[in-house]
Amino acid sequence: MFGTRNLIGKDSTPPIEATCPNCRQQATMVGKTARQWFTLFFIPVFPVGGKQRFTQCSNCKAQFRLPVEQMSRRLNSNQQGDHQRAITLYNSLRASPANSITLNELMQMYGQMSEYDQAISAARDFPQALQNSEQCMCTLGRILLAAGRNDEAIGWFDAALQRNAQFGEAFFHKALACLGCQPPKTEEAIAAARAARNNGFPNAEQLLQQIEAKARESA
Repeated sequence: MFGTRNLIGKDSTPPIEATCPNCRQQATMVGKTARQWFTLFFIPVFPVGGKQRFTQCSNCKAQFRLPVEQMSRRLNSNQQGDHQRAITLYNSLRASPANSITLNELMQMYGQMSEYDQAISAARDFPQALQNSEQCMCTLGRILLAAGRNDEAIGWFDAALQRNAQFGEAFFHKALACLGCQPPKTEEAIAAARAARNNGFPNAEQLLQQIEAKARESA
């Protein structure tokens, strides 16, 4: 008969473009409001509390209990810190150019900031660290995959697999890169997803099922 429920509305503050702290993707961060209303026969009659402002990621739908203008300031502060950390890692690599762990961390950091060209440039600047580690090769492949350069990504996943033929992560992302090619390399994607599953990589079974289902639909 009666009760209360929250109603979600739009905030008047303009949205911002930023890297979401949850999904780590460049996305539109939208300001919204929530307010509790008294309902009669499920129909809102009058509000029973003040508006609560929050921010929502348009990509993953994660919600953050901050108004969008505060969210913007926090993200800008975090990004400045990430850039300073990236500079520190780069300088460390200049002193130890074969340090694969540092290169991998640097590429991952650039990837999280969606600065794919910077990550690719770092890999090019420190080839010894890159060639010494299948994990670095795989991370570079993932950067290229995120940048839409699927054929190049496949090449680096294959290079990682030449060093470690049981590297499930490389198989899994190779399958994704094969699907992103035009036209999709479906058979290669199935083989890579199956290898990722056989090597115990998380979610590989679900990916394999999705690829095989699409292949049957297009047959």
